Amino acid sequence: MVGIPDRELKFAPDFSYAQRGDGMVIKFTRAERLLLANLIAHAGMLRSREQLLDAVSEVGSDTSDRNVDFFITRLRGKLGCSARNPKFIATRYGEGYVWVGPRSARTGPLAECFVVVGPVLAIGQGSGGTEAVGFAEDLALALRKQLPAERVVAVRSDDAGDSSPFRVSLTFVVSGGRTECISSLHSRESAKVIVARRDDCHGLDVDLLAGSHLAALWQFQVDRTGAGATDAAPLAVRMFEAGALFGEDVPAGLPDEVAKLKGEAFPSAAIWRKNEAQLRRLLHDGKATATTRLMLGMNIYTRYIIDGWRFLANEDPRERDQAELESLIVDILPELLDDPQNALSAALVLSFMGPAYQLLALEIAEEAFARSTALADGLSTLGRLRGFAGDFDGGLDLLYRARPLCKPGSIFERYVTSCICQILLAAGNFEEKDRELETLTRSPIAKGPYRLLYANPGEATPSLPVRIHLALSPRKYARATVLWSYYICARVYRHQEAQENLIVGLAGHMRRRFGDDIVPQEVGAAIPATMRDVIQPSPDQVKAYASF
Repeated sequence: MVGIPDRELKFAPDFSYAQRGDGMVIKFTRAERLLLANLIAHAGMLRSREQLLDAVSEVGSDTSDRNVDFFITRLRGKLGCSARNPKFIATRYGEGYVWVGPRSARTGPLAECFVVVGPVLAIGQGSGGTEAVGFAEDLALALRKQLPAERVVAVRSDDAGDSSPFRVSLTFVVSGGRTECISSLHSRESAKVIVARRDDCHGLDVDLLAGSHLAALWQFQVDRTGAGATDAAPLAVRMFEAGALFGEDVPAGLPDEVAKLKGEAFPSAAIWRKNEAQLRRLLHDGKATATTRLMLGMNIYTRYIIDGWRFLANEDPRERDQAELESLIVDILPELLDDPQNALSAALVLSFMGPAYQLLALEIAEEAFARSTALADGLSTLGRLRGFAGDFDGGLDLLYRARPLCKPGSIFERYVTSCICQILLAAGNFEEKDRELETLTRSPIAKGPYRLLYANPGEATPSLPVRIHLALSPRKYARATVLWSYYICARVYRHQEAQENLIVGLAGHMRRRFGDDIVPQEVGAAIPATMRDVIQPSPDQVKAYASF
């Protein structure tokens, strides 16, 4: 076991690594990071296995607390510490563990931080700085648990040299034996207070406090462009960009190779799950406005766009979600129409809800566009809806005008280009679609999913990226992808020929790879062209689809 000279460690602010006095770098896993943060925040105090388990997993997890023993053993090995010679972590047999190393962790530069907790101020008779700093450490730990590992949270006693984008300042007021905490979330970019709270410290749930501040931070990011800004992206894009601060990047439930392929091509599903949790919390707390309800409806809709290929393989919540979309949007539609941007977003959700709403959706979007100052949002949304209705030239004209308003390389630019590819495919302009498709992504890995989804109807020989993607795709996800493409894309176009152009190429590749029954009965009944000819691939084609 390697010793650490004089126990001198300099930790990264997020405890992802530590640097020894001799310059050697020690890297930690996510569980080890959270354990370190919890132990050091409570230096000298006994931490039970249950408390440490909560630090590394969701509270109430049914994971065995014996996992903590495993993590501690591994952590000790990295720190050069043992149960018999505890330089950093001591065992209290039958009770738990205690951090016996330095009581305050030395951390790296403040510039690496995403959120700083501090400065910390205590005022009033009998106010204790030690308790205040301990509370700040607890809040930082709670924020780390709710943020991805790459979002660094650190505690600082002052804001000298602070260049982090967000800061939570803490002021403790002690009077008459009662201690209250005023916590204020600040944005450095806008030099404003995003939200401020005053809470009684007695019995205060620090995890809920952290969640409240992160919910406010998320809402701030959604609204940061300002109402009606010319270059404001559609609500769904702004929600994704805000959620990207909180979401992990690897879709769950897939083999690693497929997850990497899907993750390269599509934004993370975890972002939308985080967003939905934020919005449902507001609904549960009775703080939801008409805009909040619209955002939840938009989140449900976008979850299908981003994640439908995955969850439709395991469940079919479409009937339930359709009913919820109607209850969220239709009842408050008159209120939403007052704001052009809300009206545009509502129109997009309505169009997804099916043919019964599509004419209304287009009328709402046309009227909202005529009075909206948010040109990027209006051009891209109305362009899509005109394409759905069969006005391909009109829809493409608006989308081509929207693209220069996008920041180059942004998610919004990819979104607009994807919409252009979809309408070109629907219109049968395959040559121009192929040119646009090449600009959609430079990643060789991501080309496979995109080329498969936008495959031309007569395409019989798969390109190498498509072959790679199909060879790695499990059968159940392949079947779900056909259903997903139909549900989010083909069915929302008014004309049968457009529907066929959008899905026949994909269905053909899937049938050659997996057999005719890979096309769900629902899709075959709605678009018979997906099953028109029995496909019996040659031995060479079978080999091509199954290998690369």
